[in-house]
Amino acid sequence: MLNPSKSDCITILSAASKLAGDSLLPLDARSLGLSRNCLNATAAFLIERACFKQYHKGDGHYAVGGLSLQGRLRLEQLANG
Repeated sequence: MLNPSKSDCITILSAASKLAGDSLLPLDARSLGLSRNCLNATAAFLIERACFKQYHKGDGHYAVGGLSLQGRLRLEQLANG
């Protein structure tokens, strides 16, 4: 798999960073402004790198929890680097 774009990673990580507690955010390509393929590739990339406290994948759709320490660090690095 190719690395997803910086802006796609920031979009998903930023959305997940606003979650409170054990909430899950259903990742919807339309509401995030990404193509479905791009969303799936980026979500898989970030999940493999342990960026979320929890995640769920079912029927080809992802839902992610809040950011893990790794996710917060990655968001900070992408946004400021």
